[in-house]
Amino acid sequence: MGNRNASMAGQRETISEKKGQRETVSEKKGDGNPLLTDSEDSLPDSEDWLTDSEDFLEFAAHLNVDSPSAADLYGHFGVMAVLFETPSGFGIFQYDAVKLRKSDAWQHVWADFINDIKAVIWLDYFVTFEGKGPAITNTYLSPDLSSMILKSVCDDQTLAVGKEEYKNIIEDRLNINCLYCRDTKELMWGLRFQIRHFLPVENSEMTNDDRFPMSEGMIFFLNSHKFDINPHMMVTTRIIQMVGTVYECDRCVDKFDPFLRLYTEKLMKISGIRTCDWDLLKLATALKMICEPEDEIPDARQLFTKQELQRLMEDAPRYKCKISKDNCLIAYKEMYAAHKIRLDVSRKLDLLFRWAKEAYENELAGIAASDPEIGPDRKKICRGFAPVMIDELTEGQVTPTTTAVDTQISSHPLNMTNRPGVLSMDIHPSKLRYPLCRQRDKARLDATLRRLGGSLPSPA
Repeated sequence: MGNRNASMAGQRETISEKKGQRETVSEKKGDGNPLLTDSEDSLPDSEDWLTDSEDFLEFAAHLNVDSPSAADLYGHFGVMAVLFETPSGFGIFQYDAVKLRKSDAWQHVWADFINDIKAVIWLDYFVTFEGKGPAITNTYLSPDLSSMILKSVCDDQTLAVGKEEYKNIIEDRLNINCLYCRDTKELMWGLRFQIRHFLPVENSEMTNDDRFPMSEGMIFFLNSHKFDINPHMMVTTRIIQMVGTVYECDRCVDKFDPFLRLYTEKLMKISGIRTCDWDLLKLATALKMICEPEDEIPDARQLFTKQELQRLMEDAPRYKCKISKDNCLIAYKEMYAAHKIRLDVSRKLDLLFRWAKEAYENELAGIAASDPEIGPDRKKICRGFAPVMIDELTEGQVTPTTTAVDTQISSHPLNMTNRPGVLSMDIHPSKLRYPLCRQRDKARLDATLRRLGGSLPSPA
C-alpha cells in the first residue's frame, strides 16, 4: 500500500511538471441583446457611466471587497476541475469558480447555462468506459479513471464531483481535495442541460426526450416569483430558456441597485420623499422624471401619489449638478425594457407551467392506477407492516408491563426480554392465528397485538 501511494505521488508530480499553461477561454457573449450580454456585476457600456467622482466613490463603498478569492478557496488560481459523468464515460472540465465564493451561489449557478452560456468552463479530458462494471463506486475506483483524474487535476486544485461516494473514494485513494455540495449539484445540472454543446457526440436520455428535471436553484427562483409549479415535474427546454430570460431580466434590474440607492437620501433631503419601501423601477422612474421633467412617463400616476408627482416636478431644477443625469437615464431605459420583457414572458410561463403541471399529475395518476405500489414521488412503495399494525403500535398502547414479561420466542438470548422497556422484534406470520397478508378483522388483530408481550397464539 505504501509503494502504491508513493507511486501515485510520483506520477502526480511528473504529470504536474509536464502540464503546460492552459489557454484561457473567453466568456461567450450574446447576440446583441443587452439583457443577455452583461455579466452579473457589470454595468452598461457607456463612457458617461459614473464619471462623476463623488458618485463613483460612494458606489465603490458599497462593493464587497473583503470576501475570500476563489484561488484561496479552491486553489489553482480559482480554476476548479469538474468530474462529470455521462452515459458513456467521464469527462474532466475546467471551471472558473469565482461565482462559488458567494454563500448563495446555488441560487444562481444554474442560470449561467441557460440561453447563452455565461460560465467560463471548457472540456479538458473525456474518456469512454465500455467495461461491464462501473468505473467508480463507493468502494472501487478503476485504474483508467484514476489515471485520467491524475492527468487532469493539479496538485493544489479542487475537484468538483456529482456524488458523495465519489468524493469519499477519490479523497481516500488519490488524496485529491473534492467538493460536493449544493453548488456543485447546480453545476452538474447545467452541464447535463448543455451536454450537446460540450460533447456533440454524447446522446443523453434527458436531452433526447427534451424533458429535464428542474434544479434546486431554479425551483427556489420560481417560488420567489410565485409560479405555480410542482418541484418533481419535468419541464421542456423551451420552459427552461424562458425561465432563464426572466432571471436575466431580474439581473438587469438588480445590477443598478447600489447606484440607485445612492439617491434615496437626496430625494429625502431635497423633496422630503421617503423611498425606503420603493422598488428599483419606481426609484429609477422618479429619477427619470427629475432628469427630464418635460417627458411624459407611462403609468406615472399609478406609481406615485399626486403629492409625490407635484414635488418631483417642482423640485427638478434643484437636483441640477447633484445627480448623474446620463447614468440615471441609462438605468431607467434598461430597467424599463427588462421589466416589460419579464412581464410578457411571465404570462406565457404561467400558462406553460399550468399545462406541465396538469400533464405531470395526469401521468402520475396513470402510473398509480396501473401500479398501486408507486408513491407520489414516483418511487416504489416498500411494503412492510400493514397500516393497521402501524396505527396500533404508534397509539402509545405499549406499556412497561407489556415488555416486562419474560417472553422467549427462541433459545437465542436476543429474543428474550427480562427488563422493562420497549421491544422491537420480527414476528413470522406463521406465529399468528391469521396470516399478515390476509388481515381483514381489525378487532382480532388488535387483540393479538396486545398479547405480544405474553404467549403468542399457536398457529391454526
